[in-house]
Amino acid sequence: MFEDLFRAAAAKAIEMAVNEGHLIKEDGIILNPNTINLVNEIEEMNRQHLIDMALANNDRELFMRLTDQTHKEEIK
Repeated sequence: MFEDLFRAAAAKAIEMAVNEGHLIKEDGIILNPNTINLVNEIEEMNRQHLIDMALANNDRELFMRLTDQTHKEEIK
């Protein structure tokens, strides 16, 4: 009985945190928004590195793909 009460309280606390924006629930996974921001920063750093490599290797096609906003989603 106590376990059921605890589970219900935890579920409600998570629901409230998601509703207030303190947590993000996506595909059943609960994430901290800071984690998502960190992943986005790492992805951008990797993209910048690839742009630098394309410039260093004179790879015009890769450079254009990485800097063209219409293809940004295709690259991921």
